[in-house]
Amino acid sequence: MADMETSVSFPEAVTPVEEYQRLEPLINEPLKAGSAYFLVNRRWYMEWLQWVGAPSVQSPQMRPADPPLEGGFEMLSQGSVGSSRKKPRASSWTKDRPGQIDNSELLEEGSSTAIKSTLDEHSDYRIVPEDAWDLLFGWYGGGPPIKRRAITPSSGGVQVELYGLSLKVYRSTDLAGVPLEVIESKCCTIRQLKAELCAQLGMDASKVRIWDYFNEKPFTLLESYMEDTLESRRIMQQNEILLEEQEADGSWSYREDSTSAVETYGTSTTAGYSSNWLASSASDVPVVGEPIQRGAVGLQNLGNTCFMNSSIQCLSNIPQLREFFLTGTYKAALNPTAHKTHGKLAETFAELLELMWKDNTIKVAPRNFKWQVGQFAEQFSGYGQQDSMELIEYVLDGLKEDCNSVQGCKPYIELKEADGRPDAEVAAEALSAYRQRSSSRVDDLFVGLFKSVVRCPDLGCGRTSVTFDPFLSAKLSLSSSAEQRQTSVSLVLVRDCDLATEAYQQVKVKVNKEASVKELIEAAAEEVGAGLKPSRCMLVEVWNKKVYKFFEEPDSIENIRAEDHLLLSEVSDAKAFCKSGEQRWGSTYITNSLDDDSGGGGASPSSSSSCGVILHHRKASSNSIRRDSSPLGVPLLMTIPKDATARLLYKQVDRYIKRLAGEVDSAWRLHKTDGQLIDPEGDLPLGIKESREHFAIEWQEELPEKVLQEPFSKTNGSVSDGEVDLTHLLEMFVQDEKLGLDDAWYCNRCKEHKEAFKKLEFHHCPPVLVLQLKRFQYTRWYRDRLNAPVNFPLHNLDLTSYCTASSRESFKIPPVYDLAALSKHIGSLGGGHYVAYARSSIDGEWYHYDDSSVRRCSEEEVSSDKVGAYVLFYIRRDYRPPSYGPPEV
Repeated sequence: MADMETSVSFPEAVTPVEEYQRLEPLINEPLKAGSAYFLVNRRWYMEWLQWVGAPSVQSPQMRPADPPLEGGFEMLSQGSVGSSRKKPRASSWTKDRPGQIDNSELLEEGSSTAIKSTLDEHSDYRIVPEDAWDLLFGWYGGGPPIKRRAITPSSGGVQVELYGLSLKVYRSTDLAGVPLEVIESKCCTIRQLKAELCAQLGMDASKVRIWDYFNEKPFTLLESYMEDTLESRRIMQQNEILLEEQEADGSWSYREDSTSAVETYGTSTTAGYSSNWLASSASDVPVVGEPIQRGAVGLQNLGNTCFMNSSIQCLSNIPQLREFFLTGTYKAALNPTAHKTHGKLAETFAELLELMWKDNTIKVAPRNFKWQVGQFAEQFSGYGQQDSMELIEYVLDGLKEDCNSVQGCKPYIELKEADGRPDAEVAAEALSAYRQRSSSRVDDLFVGLFKSVVRCPDLGCGRTSVTFDPFLSAKLSLSSSAEQRQTSVSLVLVRDCDLATEAYQQVKVKVNKEASVKELIEAAAEEVGAGLKPSRCMLVEVWNKKVYKFFEEPDSIENIRAEDHLLLSEVSDAKAFCKSGEQRWGSTYITNSLDDDSGGGGASPSSSSSCGVILHHRKASSNSIRRDSSPLGVPLLMTIPKDATARLLYKQVDRYIKRLAGEVDSAWRLHKTDGQLIDPEGDLPLGIKESREHFAIEWQEELPEKVLQEPFSKTNGSVSDGEVDLTHLLEMFVQDEKLGLDDAWYCNRCKEHKEAFKKLEFHHCPPVLVLQLKRFQYTRWYRDRLNAPVNFPLHNLDLTSYCTASSRESFKIPPVYDLAALSKHIGSLGGGHYVAYARSSIDGEWYHYDDSSVRRCSEEEVSSDKVGAYVLFYIRRDYRPPSYGPPEV
């Protein structure tokens, strides 16, 4: 295994093609369960593929004329002036050797091992086997290493377990010391874990006992469960493990019914808990104390489980749902034939509620609930951040089925359209059909009916479909259909004129999500004004301080991700950067150049008398053999004549540096990317042949501060501005909406799919109304969080005006609601956190739940965070608890 230091080590010198030949067979081996694998930043990996000339990314216009020469990396790095030998990059399709491996953007902030929960293998990382990582790390260094293990999940096959368990290991002889932190697979057995830890710490396994040391208390002796996996023993993320060392006389310090655990968790005589719960780690774990109010208890975060805790607190504070499970009424309806869950989800939920609502519970670690949900739904089995709404819907749907009085095979019922029949008749028919398949107390509380009307857009057709569909929640968009089709993109503009007052100008524009790069550049130029012409602009993506990708006119902006650093450079001749049929990073299609000022057509690289050059900053190295190739600052794009001399190039760069940083004291020189110094007084043509030639500005001393500045914003993505009322969102919800191509409706009269018009209205309003504010939007490349502030009422939400006319005429109970609970999301999508607000049915007060922390709060606090509100639970007035007091009008 390679040494995991971040400094670069250089093994035997190999050429790019040799690197590829050595790694290619290793990378293509199938996954093996139990083997170790490493994550590599995909952008860095793409640079490496370009460097080694991998067939998947070969670029014909960069194809070298000669085969690679012997001599390896050392000769490539020296690049001495006047060398008569050809450079050994001959099989590489890129200009730059990759720098150190940089996995930092894959990791959670502040962690060297935990990866972000929003990563996607196709766009963020590449998985390589351990022996391939050892080679890459030896050649390039960097990191940090992100090691994971392949497992065989219950669903079959083999997959790399991205989110392993991070464990803290204590020795009984050094409990006050810093614990050893390890990451292990959830499929690792207790026996394997014990053996690996003892070997790592130099301990005699025969004189050691292993404990589940949950919350730094001896919770369960694991010696009797050696063949069980960590997952089956409910070992959680950040779980403590204790290695108990045998005393000299052969005795042990801890008893299996350890008093320290009893003091913390309580006993059957002092706490009212079941007498056998403490002996098993397959339990939720309560902590005894005096709560500020019965039921106002904390839920321990078990590793990115704040989304689950927020969801449970909301459901726990729906009085009728809670009492159905606490009183044991659910047992009479328990459904052992429920798909997957077999009634166990309902039992587990009831057990958790029982602990939460005891008089002397102040906190519960929902270990068993977390484990059971992960068994039933694999998406919740790991420890990545998840969506509280997804869990709420999953739990409600599972509880419905676990308590379903309709058991066994469900009858097939073909739903009929209205065909002119009255709403009341069709709705009753739809509700009856639903109840023949699903009938439970949970359905009675949460399920309502929408009236759905779909119209064919063809005026000559006139086909209209009317149906009534059950729902568990209503999902409200925060913007109109037109606004949802737009996205906000942030760029950094570098002007090539004296009008610029700042070296870098941040520009934000809104464009259609399906817009092309050309349309994005035009929108940016219009936003900036001041004589900026689209035909003089070149858009690139910057990564690792250098140009990672050139965007061409036809490119769709859906390929732009929220975190991408976009640089828009004004140049004298944008055509100089254009390449017919080729992007630097491998796309191959015919492209037109950016239009000239008169709106001219396409051009090939030869149509321009100029050449596009890319320069990056770097610090001069004291190593005469190997130069430090790590780029700094922001790359520079400019154009120069194809017959430009070195003197002219220096003059152009000097002008740019003065515009960027003013007069500078530090000396600098220009180098080719192979390390060759360019003579500042040279009057001979540089001999530039490529349309994208790369150079380095090498600073002899410290770089000016303005050169090192970081001008890029991290706010790309869909953004909704302005405060809106919940009533406005409901109005948009019940308006006509034109379906997109992805949701096209099949018209059985036209015999084809149509972008039809659809309208939803409430018809039956359930006792408990769940509203989701759709803050998260998804594209092919990224997920984004909308920060539109939403005003939502705590009292007197009246749905009457959003209901069908027929239901308004026959209301027995007006659909007027009061807020009972709120799941709140704080922060960004990748690094966000969930909390909950809930109103107690015991005293009518509001409480704030933040994992283990609970406190009373005011109504003003609940309604004040308009950006955090995510899932709202409203109780209809006829179900309103008496403790709420008289309803407000």
